[in-house]
Amino acid sequence: MPGIEYRIFFNNNPATRDQLDRVEDITVEQEADMAWEARIQIPVCVDDKGNWTGTDEDFMAPFSRVRIELKIGGGSFVPLIDGTITGYDSPLHSEPGQSSLIMNVHDDSVFLNREERILRYENMFDHEVVRQIFGEFGQIASTDIEDTPPPGSPLPPVVVQRGTAMQILRLLARRQGKHVYVLPGESPGESIGCFRSFPTETDGLPPLILLGSDRNIENFTVRNNARRPANVRASTISILDKSVITRTSRFSDTELLGEEAALENGSAASTHILPPYQGESVDLDRAVLAEAASSGYAFEVSGRVLDHCYQGVLSPYRVVSVMGANNHLSGNYVITRVTHTLTRSAYSQSFTLKRNARSAGAGSGSGSLAGSIF
Repeated sequence: MPGIEYRIFFNNNPATRDQLDRVEDITVEQEADMAWEARIQIPVCVDDKGNWTGTDEDFMAPFSRVRIELKIGGGSFVPLIDGTITGYDSPLHSEPGQSSLIMNVHDDSVFLNREERILRYENMFDHEVVRQIFGEFGQIASTDIEDTPPPGSPLPPVVVQRGTAMQILRLLARRQGKHVYVLPGESPGESIGCFRSFPTETDGLPPLILLGSDRNIENFTVRNNARRPANVRASTISILDKSVITRTSRFSDTELLGEEAALENGSAASTHILPPYQGESVDLDRAVLAEAASSGYAFEVSGRVLDHCYQGVLSPYRVVSVMGANNHLSGNYVITRVTHTLTRSAYSQSFTLKRNARSAGAGSGSGSLAGSIF
C-alpha cells in the first residue's frame, strides 16, 4: 500500500507546522474548460470570552496564494492547484466541533476573467492573439500553445475582444477545436497558460483496472450518447471570384482513441451546419473538423479509484488506459474531470472520462490488454 504525502504553500512559502495542523480536509475539483477550485476546511472554535478564534489569519486573506501538492509512494510531488483565495464559507454551529472556515481557492485563470474591455487584434493568427493575452498576466510564467492555421479569407484577420480575456480565449479555442486552461507550474506562484487540443496518447499514468487481482478502481459507469456524433458542413462565398466554397467533416475523420468511431453505424450520425460567420474568421476546413471532433465524444464514464490502490495522480487533459471493462470499452480515454479528496487519514480520487471511439474487440491491441488482467 503506497504512502500518501501532501504539502501546502501559503503565499509561495511552505506551510508551517501550525498551519498544517489546522487543516482538517482538502477537496480539489479539476475540470476541463473550467477554472480549477480547491476548498480547504479549517475548524474554528469559541474562546472563554465567547469570541470566534482562528478566522482572520494573514494566510487566509482574500487573494493570498495557495498551492497544494501530492505525492503517492516513491513518485514525485504533483501540483493539484496553484492559485489564489477568492473567498470563504463559514458555517458556524452552536454545538462544539461543528464550526469551520472553508477557504475557496481558484487557479490563476481567475485573473483573466476580472476585467471586461474592448480591443482589436489585427493581422494576427489566433495562436498569436492567445500568446499576447497570456503575456499580459504576471501569474502566467510560461505558455504551452499550439499553432493555428491562417483564416480562409484573404483579408487580414481581425479579432475583436468584447469582454474578459478568458471569454475571448474560449471563443478562439472553440473555433479552433482546442481548449484553453491554466495549469500549476513547476514552482509556487507560477502557472502555465495552455491552448491545446485534447491529447490522444497516454503519457505515463498507470492504467485504471476494473477487474482482476490488480484492480484499482471501485466502479465504472458508462453513458453512451448515440445522438451526439455528427457530420458538420459549412459554406462561404469567396470574395475573389464569388464562388461558393463548401467543406464537410465527419466525426469519424478525427483522431480517435480506439480502432473504431464511437457510433457503430456511421450513417446514423446527425448533420450540423455551422453559422455563416465561421467561414470569415477561421479556416473553413479547420472549423468543420473542430465541430465534428467535439461531437464525436459519445462515451462518458464516471468512477472512483480504490483508496490506496491506484498509484497515479489523475488530472484533466491527460489520457489514461482502462482495462477490465469489455472488449469495446477497454482502451484509452481522455480525462475531463477529477475530484481529489484529502482527509487526515485517507485520499480518494473520483473521475470523469470521455472517449470518441470503440475498441475493435477481442484480438485487438486493447482487447488483448484487457484480457491479460485475468
